[in-house]
Formats: sequence, structure tokens, C-alpha cells
Amino acid sequence: MKDVETGPLTPADAAAVARVWRACEEHADGRALFTEEDFLATCARPSTKLERDTVGVRDGDELVGVGMLHGDEDAFVGVLPSHRGRGIGAALLRWSQDAARAAGHARTCQTLSVNDRSAIALLEAGGYERGWEGWIFHVELDREPDPRALAPGYALREFVAGRDDRAVHRLVEDAFGEWRDADEGTFEDWAAATLGRPGFVPEHIGTVVRGEEVVAVAVLIREKDALWVAQLAVERSHRGRGLARALLVHAFAIAWRSGLRRCGLATDARTGARGLYEHVGMRVTRTTWEYAKLL
Repeated sequence: MKDVETGPLTPADAAAVARVWRACEEHADGRALFTEEDFLATCARPSTKLERDTVGVRDGDELVGVGMLHGDEDAFVGVLPSHRGRGIGAALLRWSQDAARAAGHARTCQTLSVNDRSAIALLEAGGYERGWEGWIFHVELDREPDPRALAPGYALREFVAGRDDRAVHRLVEDAFGEWRDADEGTFEDWAAATLGRPGFVPEHIGTVVRGEEVVAVAVLIREKDALWVAQLAVERSHRGRGLARALLVHAFAIAWRSGLRRCGLATDARTGARGLYEHVGMRVTRTTWEYAKLL
């Protein structure tokens, strides 16, 4: 890379990082999802070491490329479309592998839109193998949905900070751990990125309880024009009783009452949940593939 400078990112770069990432999404799919708050939430995780886990590429005063590690495997690399063809993407790909090795990771993964053909070609040429298909789902709301009745013995209530924190995290960890190879993160990471996220309010975590036990949860994120279901989990022994569907409808109702008319979420083929989302009216708006390489 010529005529550019590199260095770690900081929380002060949030707006510039979002600009790069959103330009990449718009170039591939016509719609951006990444926000400044997403970057700030990553920065807030105690396990994130900005000097090791992030890099920015600057052409003069302009941030034109970003690289980030997240968790035990995931890497995010983006270059402004107007600055591609200069070797920045290839350099950031090498950085992502070196940074992952430095962090002690056994492999590195990137999730790419099927429309991001140049990035896919770069990863495949670099020895990455395609893995799981994933999808972004959205639903457009035309009214506030009626709440779904729960089976006898279950109740849906709002999250209580200081009481439900660890129970919610444990449920998410157990559920996601059934199909993800990598650890979702410590409680401290989860709390910083979720409870400490800018704009968080207790309403953004819906919990289903049976007695005093939290058995299902939906963690929500409010964005500018949509409500995002960041995590949806049901304890294994309580599945098949409509709890996930009730939480989704609950999320749609929160969106409507907040003045939002759109809800979204991301999933992949490992969860087996695509039919559930389609049943409640959600439709695929983006298709992705995971690309992974052993280090």
C-alpha cells in the first residue's frame, strides 16, 4: 500500500468507521445496516484490545479502510469502494490473519454478502473455504401485532437489571453454544456490549419465565429506522412451545410503539430457524456466506 498510513482505531473513529462499513454494504446490497453504536459496542468489550484487534487505513485525513477482530474467530474487513484496486483489501486480509494469530485464534472467519464478489474472490484466492449460508431477515409492519398467548405456566416480562443479567447471558451462551464453535464471550463482554450499548433500555430485553427461571430471551437493539433482534434464545427443554414466536411478536410490538415500522435479524443455516422467521412474516433481504481459514 502506497501513500496511506495505518494504525489502531479508537472510539473517536466511530463515525468514520461506520461511513466506511456502510459504504461497503451499500455498494454490495444497496442498503447499510452497520452503525456507529455497533463499533462502540465492540470497543466497550473488555476483551477487545484496540491496539491488537483493530486497524484503520488512512489516505491523508480520510479513513478509507478498516479491519476488526471480534470474539474468537470473526474478522471484519472493509475498504471504501472508491479506494479499491490499490492493494488495501489484500493488506487488511493479511493483517486480519496476523492479528488473529497474535490473539491466539485457531482460525479466522469473515461473513460476506453473496453480492460482494471482489471480496469473495480475494478470500478464495487466499485459501478460505466457504461454510455456512446465512441470511438477513426483515419484516415491514403495518400495524401493532396482537400478543401471542403463552402456554400455561409461562409469563413474558421485562428484563430487570441487576437481577436477570447473568441468567440472560447464560441462556444466550448455552443456546448459541449448541451450534457455534467459538465462545460467545464472557459475561463482562456481553454486559458491556449489550447493557452498556448507547441507547439501551430494559425494554430491549424481553424475557419469558417459568416461575422464577428465565427460559427464553430476546435481546433487541434500536437503530435509526428499525428494531434489530440481536439474540433470540430458548432453553432446550422449553422449546416447541411457541416461546420464540411470542418473543418475536413482542419485539414487533415494541418496534411499533417506538415509532419504527421495520424489524430485522440475522441467522444462518446452523440454527434451523429460517422457517420460524418466515412463519411470522419475515423475509430474506440479504444472503451471506461464511468464509473460514485455519491459521
